[in-house]
Amino acid sequence: MNAVGMTLEEGFKHILSDAQALKALKVLGAAASVATLYKLAGYILRELVLVPKLTILRDVEDLHKPRKTRKIPGRAVICGGSVSGMLAAAVCADHFDSVLIVEPEAWANDHGFEIPEKRSYRTTSDGYQTVVQPRTRVMQYFAGNFLQPPSYMTLRHLFSNLPELLEYFGLSSTLSVMRLKLRYGGIYSEDPHHDADDPKALTLGITREAAETLIRRSLRLSRPNVMFTTGTVTRFIRDGGHLGGIAVRTEAGEVEEWADFVVDASGPTQLSFTKALNSAGFPVSPALRVEYNPGMRYSTAVWRLPEHVRAKWPVPGGYKLGVILNMTPDSETGDSRVFGILNMECDQMLIATGGWNDAESPHSVAELRIYVKSLYGQENLPDWTWTLLDFLEEHEEECSPFHAEARVGPLNWIRWHQAKDLPPNFVAIGDAIMKLNPIYGQGITKACIDITTLDAILRRIPSSLPLPNLSKPFFNREALRVQGLWDGTKANDYGFPNTIPAEGEDLSHNTFMRKWGRQCLLLGREDPAIYSTWWHVTMMIAPGTDLFSPRVMIKILLRKWLGW
Repeated sequence: MNAVGMTLEEGFKHILSDAQALKALKVLGAAASVATLYKLAGYILRELVLVPKLTILRDVEDLHKPRKTRKIPGRAVICGGSVSGMLAAAVCADHFDSVLIVEPEAWANDHGFEIPEKRSYRTTSDGYQTVVQPRTRVMQYFAGNFLQPPSYMTLRHLFSNLPELLEYFGLSSTLSVMRLKLRYGGIYSEDPHHDADDPKALTLGITREAAETLIRRSLRLSRPNVMFTTGTVTRFIRDGGHLGGIAVRTEAGEVEEWADFVVDASGPTQLSFTKALNSAGFPVSPALRVEYNPGMRYSTAVWRLPEHVRAKWPVPGGYKLGVILNMTPDSETGDSRVFGILNMECDQMLIATGGWNDAESPHSVAELRIYVKSLYGQENLPDWTWTLLDFLEEHEEECSPFHAEARVGPLNWIRWHQAKDLPPNFVAIGDAIMKLNPIYGQGITKACIDITTLDAILRRIPSSLPLPNLSKPFFNREALRVQGLWDGTKANDYGFPNTIPAEGEDLSHNTFMRKWGRQCLLLGREDPAIYSTWWHVTMMIAPGTDLFSPRVMIKILLRKWLGW
């Protein structure tokens, strides 16, 4: 008897007795119900718990919306005027009557809202050209940034004039759907967003110089209640159980500024942790900071390409902005060096080299060719890589590139969420909480996570003084959102033997996380859904728990154990 075309019930009756068929159908029905309930529970857990807690996707929609009540009748003081400080000032300006930014470098306050037309260069003792940095406190000022989607989401909501500012600086063409051909050691993958213009995938491909200038000008034009002053914050001033102000060293001497809310945006200086809170009578335990040292350095070669050079660009598709090549080392291969080429704003091309284990960087195209040929997996680079190097060598003297060196010191996380008896009107943001390895390009996005979290906390408080405890809820919520950044980057850094681990750890710490991510990449070459999951988690637009969903776990375990 032919069973083709039978219903499920008819099929069971064909091979089983009526009683057996009825029992089997009941079991299947129950299993289907359980599966549906399980799927529904997973959806509810992810969308209502994990996404709001571990990402800013819900909170970012509220940025720059008017408060339900009037602004808080007080002043917020921001200690530091770099990217995180300016973003914090924009948020605080939406919630407080007035905001003061204290920035140590006069150049940033006086000239940092326009991209300089000219730069000053010097020749090093090793014979290559470098640049005189106007922002002396920003190590990677001339490095490229490929800002992850949360950065663009944050800037788009925070500054309604963003499109006009992008056009003003000639940066509108840097906004794109990320198309990144990733080379992670011997694993080669392509970005999942080939054709669709997914709004959550939009990124900004610009230099740190342009990013900081764009944000500073946006802030000046959109928040008239933000004031700037030049000076160095030396200490905090206590007023009862709160902070009442700060002391600032200026050219005219020390002055005191009153504050109802204090934000530490001092960057790697970590002012509040190192001295300011202690000086105000709020003791901070040194045990709050966990620190390790990846022992790495890198260099950015910056080329300015004239029109006739861009017109002859030998890469398929012509000269386009964005990441055109990215080669990241896989610690499993024994290599520890990076290689990347980015086409940035103002007709600039950036070449990144260097890496862990104190890797040396080349300073000419001839040296670069030798460098690239010695990389693990270089045989799988596209053919145009070598054509491009030949092309650049022909124009090296004409373009006269300069090299910006960066040595990455110890990285740390101050676990403020574990602190006791902090002043209720104090928070820290950006590098003042966590200094990440800059090679991963997550610093600005991490600052966006921090200030979006701060905005959500400020929206919950009444418009009155003194402020309720903002410190504890902010640090608790922020820690959940950045824990994955710390664990993920540290796990990767621990794969390189010269990394000095944190106290109480060795380089085997978090090995599972590094290997699990690698398995996701390996499987993702053949399974677009797995790669898309990995990409969204890496871009911080999905909770890290997505990489441990049953679908991902089953596929990886089947591949690893059964060879499927």
